[in-house]
Amino acid sequence: MNIQEAKNIRLVDFLAGFGYKPVIQRGNSVWYKSPFRTEKEASFKV
Repeated sequence: MNIQEAKNIRLVDFLAGFGYKPVIQRGNSVWYKSPFRTEKEASFKV
């Protein structure tokens, strides 16, 4: 894979490949719970 191919991967699809599922989707923003700590509400915005 070259840099241009990597830039074409949607971050949402990349995270889904690792099992991360969005909690909220508003317009172009997708919110996840932090992968680094336990949360009740989403704080990780893509």
